[in-house]
Formats: sequence, C-alpha cells, structure tokens
Amino acid sequence: MRKLESNLLALMAGVAIGALAGVLLAPDKGEKTRERITEGSLRLRKDMEEKAAELKKEIARKSSELKKELDEQLEASKHKLTKFAESLIASAKETLAANGKKAEITDKA
Repeated sequence: MRKLESNLLALMAGVAIGALAGVLLAPDKGEKTRERITEGSLRLRKDMEEKAAELKKEIARKSSELKKELDEQLEASKHKLTKFAESLIASAKETLAANGKKAEITDKA
C-alpha cells in the first residue's frame, strides 16, 4: 500500500513540476500564462482527488477483508478453546469418578 502511495505521489509531483515548468517557460502573455496555470492546477487537483478516492476505496476494501479474516480466525479459536475446555472438564470428572469422589465441577459455558 505504501509503495502505491509513494508511486502516486511521485507521479503527481512529476506531472505538476513538468506542467509548471512548461507553462512558465512558454512564450505567452502573462494573462494567458496565468490561465494555463489555473487550468493545470484544476486538472491536477481533480486527478489527485480521483486518486485519493481510489486509494480510500482500496483501503476500505482491504480493511473489510482483514476484518472478515480476523473474525473468522477469532471464531475458530473460540471453537477450539471451547472444545479443549470441555475435554478438560470431562477428563477431570472421569478422574474424580475413578477415585471415588463426587464430581463437583459445573459446566459454565
């Protein structure tokens, strides 16, 4: 994700510098040059807003995927821990019964 961000920023910076240099070095009148700078900056702003929106969507998508994966892993871990606890309780009850003691372990799940 950081590589994508740095590449996008480098691309946009290069475009902006190139456009600015081209406008400033062009042999136009001041009014025409200011108009071209304004148009170029508006275009650059629009491009940056579009790229930011794309990046935001990508981050939201990745975040959603990671949350789903984490939830699945959490549920699987809960299931495994519950089974393990149940087997420990059953084993403890069997051990107590084998030793002739009353099982006083209660299931609190």
